Amino acid sequence: MTRRRSGVKVCCVIGAVVVVAAVAFFLMRQMGVAWLQPPLDLSSTRVEISQSDLFTPDVLRKGATHIENDASYMRGCAIDRISYDEPGIVGERGSNTYGTSVTFEMAYTCHGSNTQTMSLPSSGSYECLLQYAPDKSADGTGWVTISQGNG
Repeated sequence: MTRRRSGVKVCCVIGAVVVVAAVAFFLMRQMGVAWLQPPLDLSSTRVEISQSDLFTPDVLRKGATHIENDASYMRGCAIDRISYDEPGIVGERGSNTYGTSVTFEMAYTCHGSNTQTMSLPSSGSYECLLQYAPDKSADGTGWVTISQGNG
């Protein structure tokens, strides 16, 4: 009879641990613990690049890739669009001049929040000021982020 009781006790303890773990997982997900959120969704990101006097299209696409890399903290969100629209600057076409800073716009939608995206509205846009500096680029795109802010 004591074997049966200790078997019941073990089952109750295991059951209680499973219930507590499930509740903790659910609460952490609701609170936005980042590692429980799905990764940044880039599956339908549109990249829109205007004609540029400053950079080649390939270098500007790498700027968009840099923004995707830089926004990995936005777990549970999707980047809908990254755009670059150059105001009529006249220069040597496609010169890819080192140190030049330009602004991209990133539109996003968040389906959940985590501790790093709680302050974001569920959809909106950011302006990303990037500088072309291949020797300072940590992700191999040739770009570094100078600042980001609501657009």
